[in-house]
Amino acid sequence: MNLSCYIVDDEPHALRILEDFVNRTPGLELLGSSAKALEALEEISSSLPALTFLDVDMPELNGLQVAGLVNTQTTVIFTTAYREYAPEAFEKEAADYLLKPISYERFLVCIQKIRKRTASVVQTPNPLPAFLFVKSGTREKLLQVSVQDIVYISGFDHYVEIQLRDQKIVTYLKLSEALAKLPSDQFSQIHKSHIINHAFIRSLEPGQVKLQDLTTLPIGRAYKAAFRDKISSSVISTK
Repeated sequence: MNLSCYIVDDEPHALRILEDFVNRTPGLELLGSSAKALEALEEISSSLPALTFLDVDMPELNGLQVAGLVNTQTTVIFTTAYREYAPEAFEKEAADYLLKPISYERFLVCIQKIRKRTASVVQTPNPLPAFLFVKSGTREKLLQVSVQDIVYISGFDHYVEIQLRDQKIVTYLKLSEALAKLPSDQFSQIHKSHIINHAFIRSLEPGQVKLQDLTTLPIGRAYKAAFRDKISSSVISTK
């Protein structure tokens, strides 16, 4: 699975090192890099890289400030010569914290950790069932639900809400149990509480998905890379 990358660092030497690391690592794709935080903000928002390597100590905006603005759009990995920034970095939900000078070995450890986490949310495609039977009510009534009619599923403490084209069904079920019954080439878990049907996506926006019925659902940080990779073959864009 390819992971797209963007690099932000105001030190040209550090920028070149990370560019080299990305370019020589199979499965990584360098979308761009910048020495300017404000320029990087615009490019990250438009290109939506899976991973962003972000220097902490920069002029204009420091890396912690930039992370607060983009961490719903990309997975942030901080790079810095200063160990004392680590607590603040992880408050910004950073995936890792690389201390300069960064060795290629440490860089690979970071990438492997992210790949393992991403793989845990990627499902093996299932055959497409035409319908499912869902329990409803107190008398163990079973309702037949067409898989093609499922718009999204939201999970709560002890039950899920299945939103169909024309109705909503509430049933006692775990979200993970619902996901296991759905074809992963058509459905994705995008958040700890939400599964969506790709066929009903209206638009993808930074940190969220808007569906055909105008429902807006957040994309969780842990699910971003896997979801982006799954839909990448359907994205048409100019590089």
